[in-house]
Amino acid sequence: MNIISGQNVIAIIRKTLSILNPNIMKHSEIVGYIFYKMLEYEQEYSEQEMLEYTWIAILHDIGLYRVDGLDNVADFEVNNTESHSIYGFLFLKYLSPLAEKAEIVLYHHLDYERYGLVKNKYERITECLAFADKMDTFMRRDKIQMEADYFTRYVDIKFSARARNLFLEAEKKFGITAKLVSGEYREELNELFSHIEMSEMDKKSFLGMLVYTIDFRSEYTVIHTMATVNFAQQLGVLMNLGAAELRQLYYGALLHDLGKIAIPINILESPGKLSAEEMRIMKAHVRITEMILSGLVAPEVIDIAARHHEKLDGSGYHNGLSDKDLTLPQKIVAVADMLSALYGQRSYKKSFESNIIKTILSEEAADYKISKPVVDCLLENYDNIIRGFEDEQEGHTIGLYLTIKEQYEEIWKKFEGIMR
Repeated sequence: MNIISGQNVIAIIRKTLSILNPNIMKHSEIVGYIFYKMLEYEQEYSEQEMLEYTWIAILHDIGLYRVDGLDNVADFEVNNTESHSIYGFLFLKYLSPLAEKAEIVLYHHLDYERYGLVKNKYERITECLAFADKMDTFMRRDKIQMEADYFTRYVDIKFSARARNLFLEAEKKFGITAKLVSGEYREELNELFSHIEMSEMDKKSFLGMLVYTIDFRSEYTVIHTMATVNFAQQLGVLMNLGAAELRQLYYGALLHDLGKIAIPINILESPGKLSAEEMRIMKAHVRITEMILSGLVAPEVIDIAARHHEKLDGSGYHNGLSDKDLTLPQKIVAVADMLSALYGQRSYKKSFESNIIKTILSEEAADYKISKPVVDCLLENYDNIIRGFEDEQEGHTIGLYLTIKEQYEEIWKKFEGIMR
């Protein structure tokens, strides 16, 4: 059973990041389209290469999503080039199947005259991405930041003459700017990505990258999501779910909190009890998750993701469903989500001791809020389940998080002089 296609993985990422910051996503897609048409004009690349390079171009500013409330992307890009380029490189290198080509993003703000100072296997591709990025930034520019004669004054200094000439030829042939104005470019991008094929591992990798990207503002949030996935998978195996249900369980758990992208950080990380209005806003995350995933993944996955706050007695949200309406995978994720919240540290609380966690889960099951059979299974295997997560966390979840932070500092020091 095909739970999700490669095309829809890309659609979920584009849709989610558009909600997180529509300004960044619009810029990224325009840059991706300009870049795509430049490569298409050259006729030197296979369809798979075109797909991968264009997808990298659309993800080239993925490091910018760490910045809350960014409105003027063009001015920010001109004045803050290094930080998001490094983070974008690291996200692609450590969290995506595009690791080998990640340096394209690392160097896309490097002045062309400095290319000789670095080793870049994809220099020609980087030239094209850099020019496409500058072209959209120029079209949106604050006149104080980019001169009107930028593309004549800085040829072979800020950007390569080859890339500029390639763009001009592609513009003549394809009418790039006219399609940007009309909006036709979106249809062309959608058509291009309709041909993409991904392995199961690639799908999981890209969606995991999305979770890390949107949650990177808070260490606690990203660890919560990955813990929920781990706990749910272990419980699913212990409760003898079949292969198809385990796959649904994995994706449902991984995507269950996507809707939190629309929830303000001050509510997500609130140190005290939420007010009635704040709770109303917080509860909206499940509806937003459902909206993002609608039509893009199997219905079973949507239901697992969107029902993790439903209660057996009908007191949960967002649809007030009850025991008879909920499947075993849905009940497992609800328990895994609660275990993750109790076990995990937050900015406003420390991790609970195991005896307290067990007591709370047992009481919730006794009150007919969450599944008693799932909780019983969890309690019987509690130490092994926690150990299984901690082993993964050390080597993967928090390990990757810390690696990215450490690598960022190292690369910043190494390239600070070069990239200026």
